Amino acid sequence: MKKLLICNQKMFLTHDEALLLKNKMDELDFENIRLIVCPSYLNLEVFTNYVLGAQNCFYEDSGAFTGEISARSLSLLGVKYCLVGHSERRRYDTDKDINLKVKALLKNMMIPVICVGETKLDKELMRTSEVLKKQLYSAIDGVFLDADDELIIAYEPVWSVGSGNNLSKEEIEDALTYIRKLLDQKGIVNYKVLYGGSVNEKNIKSILSDKVDGYLLGNASVDADALKSIIKCIK
Repeated sequence: MKKLLICNQKMFLTHDEALLLKNKMDELDFENIRLIVCPSYLNLEVFTNYVLGAQNCFYEDSGAFTGEISARSLSLLGVKYCLVGHSERRRYDTDKDINLKVKALLKNMMIPVICVGETKLDKELMRTSEVLKKQLYSAIDGVFLDADDELIIAYEPVWSVGSGNNLSKEEIEDALTYIRKLLDQKGIVNYKVLYGGSVNEKNIKSILSDKVDGYLLGNASVDADALKSIIKCIK
């Protein structure tokens, strides 16, 4: 099975920088890797030769929502995936917002990438399982999948995002096994479970696992050399 690799470029790149990265990426070998690129909205057109994801969306198809981008508009542009509930967005979005976004994406024939993860305090208080269950179940509350629908769950410990610190391979496997159990209990069968949180070219080898369907990259996704090393290691 191909490993899924999602590149969340966040707000790192100007348009010119995105063009330079795209030219370098075109020289990389992504065979046997299911690659999804999530540029900023302004750089979506730069990466149209790749499978596109968005970093966020709004749950209404249209209306007086200044500054928002609808899932419908993204879908019409050919965007296939969208991050939902990323830790950097949860400070603005409620659980209800995230649930509505998941439903909007599925309605518009897009695949939600639902991000879940505990804070440092949650981890210290040993509330990781409780937090993951709450975030995941609230995100998929009332969600009914058609045969062709798919969910992607990205486990990103909040305390590790952008910090350079991540879990051990065994800790990652345990967390993802628990997420799979939660999904199975809800009757969700068509899904992938990823790990994110400071994944880079230095630690990818130590966390590679057959129990992980893929990886969500942040900083490393805008560094062509780092991306090349990660792809080589995964392959």
